[in-house]
Amino acid sequence: MKKQQMSLRQQITPQDWEKTPASVKMLVKEIVGNLKLLDFQLDELSTQERSHQTKFHQKRKLVVVIPSFNDWEPLEKLLLLIDEIILAQAIEIEILIVDDYSTQPIPESLTCQQYRQIREVNVLRLRRNLGHQRAIAIGLSYLYNNINCDLVVVMDGDGEDSPLAINHLLSVSDDTGNNKIIFARRSKRSEGNTFKFFYWIYKNVYRLLIGREINVGNFSLLPASLLKNVVAISEIWNHYSSGIYRSRLPYIEVDIPRARRLAGKPKMNLVSLVTHGLSSIAVYGDVVGTRILLSIIVLLILFLIVLCLVFLVKLLTEWAIPGWATYVSGLLVISFLQLVILGTVFSMIILSTRNNLGFIPMRDYKYYVEEFFQLKS
Repeated sequence: MKKQQMSLRQQITPQDWEKTPASVKMLVKEIVGNLKLLDFQLDELSTQERSHQTKFHQKRKLVVVIPSFNDWEPLEKLLLLIDEIILAQAIEIEILIVDDYSTQPIPESLTCQQYRQIREVNVLRLRRNLGHQRAIAIGLSYLYNNINCDLVVVMDGDGEDSPLAINHLLSVSDDTGNNKIIFARRSKRSEGNTFKFFYWIYKNVYRLLIGREINVGNFSLLPASLLKNVVAISEIWNHYSSGIYRSRLPYIEVDIPRARRLAGKPKMNLVSLVTHGLSSIAVYGDVVGTRILLSIIVLLILFLIVLCLVFLVKLLTEWAIPGWATYVSGLLVISFLQLVILGTVFSMIILSTRNNLGFIPMRDYKYYVEEFFQLKS
């Protein structure tokens, strides 16, 4: 367009321009002005188009990994809530349901559900029931090996991990450079008092044996840059959050209240809670064994000191009751031998666990995958 303006002016010589009537001059100037305005509008439109293309290319893909075992009813409601989230960023949402060998079939209502924002709903069915923690490990490993994404959210399928908090996790991740795992710290729980009491015991036992607190569950956000590191952590096979703690990957915790279950009854009872707690502690098996071994050594030293005091009282004073020193010494020697045996056993356990190569999710996950299919697109 600018070349057309140049050629239009170049075709008129100065002499001809002087002889041109004023009305024609005004018409030429008006045409040139309109051409300039048209050039400006075209440039602005081109800029907006480039900006739109840039925004389109910057649109990120978020995959939500949800382990589920016969929890189809609350899961259906959870997906509807996720679909209603007003995201403050340009993000495509895809769902990966890890079906932990559910015995109940997928309801037709979930299969036929229409979504406004969720682009795909996929199901990864396992060959056997493994529990939530191992289902998460397999889901993340399958995701890493088969699906490209920018961000990953791990959450439970019963609705207790509020989908409204996803926006908060995304904003915290962006503010910190998208290079850390973001855990949702449970600032407020929704369970009954009995569960809270036993959970309090679990947290204190964990702190006593490990030397640190645990206040998070599965609800978290992982940038894709750290997914390759997470699926190489063998400890997430037993406990997802405790395994990441142990790996020393960069993470931060944000306070997010625990929501209520969307439907049905909770499956977490006393037995499953104890199993879950032992699994989280087992991640630090060598640390726990070493702490117990050091405690045994301290007790051995105390027993030796008490045994020496018994002999001193027997030999140097008249306080001892006849037969007292013999009974006390015998009990101390038996206890001493038991502690020595216990310490030896713990030492062997620690050494054996250090030499064993455990389950590596990114390598071994495929043995537990039965099928992968698209539920909705």
